[in-house]
Amino acid sequence: MMAPAAAPVSAPAAVDPMEQLRRLGELREAGVVTDDEFAAKKSEILARL
Repeated sequence: MMAPAAAPVSAPAAVDPMEQLRRLGELREAGVVTDDEFAAKKSEILARL
């Protein structure tokens, strides 16, 4: 009898892009990231859609 194949190890599940944008906006509002950093990361997130 063969043992079931082990599931491949993968990167953590992708976070919902809308959730990422919401969190990013909160970081900008809190002053943790600058407007320029926000814009760059927002573009990166949207490019993956």
